[in-house]
Amino acid sequence: MSFKKKWGSTACLTMSTIVLLTACSSGNEGSSSSATPSQTSTQTSASQAPATPAAPVKIRVFASDVNQPIPGGKTMDDPTMKYLAQKSNTDLDWVFLPHGQYGEQVRIKFASGDIPDVVGGWGINYELLQNEQIIPLNDYIDKYGPNLKKVISQAAWDEVTTNGKIMAIPEGQLGNNVLYVRKDWMDKVGIANPPQTPDELLTMLRAFRDKDPNGNGKKDEMAISGREKFSWVDNVMTMYGVDAFNRVLVNGEVVPSVISPNMKQALGFFRTLVDEKLIDSEFLTNKRNVWEQKIQNNLVGTWVHTPSLAWDWQDKLNKSLPGIGANVIAIKTPKAPGVESSGTSVRASNKSFMVTKAAKDPAAIIKMFDWLVTQEGQEYVNFGIPNVTYKKDGGKITYDIKKDTDDKTALWRPSTFNLVTYNRDFLEIQLGSKEAADKVDSAYKVAASEGMKSIVAGLPPTKLPAKPELEFSGTLFQEAAAQIMLGKQPLDYFDTYVKQWRAQAGTERIKYETDYYNSKKK
Repeated sequence: MSFKKKWGSTACLTMSTIVLLTACSSGNEGSSSSATPSQTSTQTSASQAPATPAAPVKIRVFASDVNQPIPGGKTMDDPTMKYLAQKSNTDLDWVFLPHGQYGEQVRIKFASGDIPDVVGGWGINYELLQNEQIIPLNDYIDKYGPNLKKVISQAAWDEVTTNGKIMAIPEGQLGNNVLYVRKDWMDKVGIANPPQTPDELLTMLRAFRDKDPNGNGKKDEMAISGREKFSWVDNVMTMYGVDAFNRVLVNGEVVPSVISPNMKQALGFFRTLVDEKLIDSEFLTNKRNVWEQKIQNNLVGTWVHTPSLAWDWQDKLNKSLPGIGANVIAIKTPKAPGVESSGTSVRASNKSFMVTKAAKDPAAIIKMFDWLVTQEGQEYVNFGIPNVTYKKDGGKITYDIKKDTDDKTALWRPSTFNLVTYNRDFLEIQLGSKEAADKVDSAYKVAASEGMKSIVAGLPPTKLPAKPELEFSGTLFQEAAAQIMLGKQPLDYFDTYVKQWRAQAGTERIKYETDYYNSKKK
């Protein structure tokens, strides 16, 4: 089966991976932007290279800085960017936008007519898709992306495919967030095994509160902590089969988790955490740096974060708490009785790159990303520039992590360019030790072993207006959840909130998603 035919039969668009950005169509789209590879006169395959090298293709990209220290100045003045440009015969203008305001910044730029060749995101940008600002990539990937086809999983491609059309290049991923626990704290308070139910989790957290696991004789332990807007506590919610983005079936209707009866149970659990002083009193307002400082200062026993940072957390604690034997482990998310799956929603992909109609040479864009997943490209992603931050002798790679760190490239380069889940061998070289690689590998395995699947996977896009105020991060849920968790309203106030939510949401989207769910069962 050809790759084109294979993807032509796939119609998978996971709603939890759609980035809801409001974008404006330019209203002036060139015909060349929608051409297939055979129709684009500037494209040349590797086997038909001209006698003289073609001029570098200019490519402008919008991407998130992922909260990393990205390079300043012109793209082509940066050695790391210049190396990628040279390897891909491109002239890059890579525009990093602040992660926290990424959606808003992209929206503003598109509205002003500033449309790049490539726009980064997570999944498919719904508004750009609706406005026909991004192009299908099936034919381009079939012809120019053999390595992308080989290393990125079918499941990851499914998440950026709608009506048989691949609308983005996805980064493969092994599971989402995990629940981290200080194993040394568990040992000190006599908890032998990780908790498997909410009640067992409460038992562990109470022991963290009462038995002075940080050994300073004070009652300053925060058994668990989180961050502003009810974030980075995902796995605690998912003990009850709900999370920030999933849909669930309630009385025959497909509804967002934010109005599920199980969400009421989850909020009741958080109410208990607050009432019993088991959770950081500032868990709804903590900024990232404050939250990280609390963990690094030996004050927090449990938290939620990404599996890729398992060693990062361990290393930070080793440095901030030398000699105390801090031991960070990822554990499976406990499950409430009757809950089939816990852990954050299963996703096979993370970030993505979409090609817009502004692109004059989509083939060159695909070739650039295809190179990034080759052996040579992966060495660049993980280790940097040959003979600058790493050397290769007879197949053995020697990585100068200090040079890579001093050059301020070690953090932003992998987070920007990686499209592969992870390479265990590269991981050990990159992190500098087997212990570090084992720690991250273990966290990835926990993430891959759990998670809730979407019941509306493959849902075609709708022209129904988006209502972000009704989503998890919207004011209606955030305010109701805070009122309940902090004891300003009784738990049954959740029922009042649900009525308000339904009154504002209407019935169209719920009907649309329910009809699709029912159609899949036939």
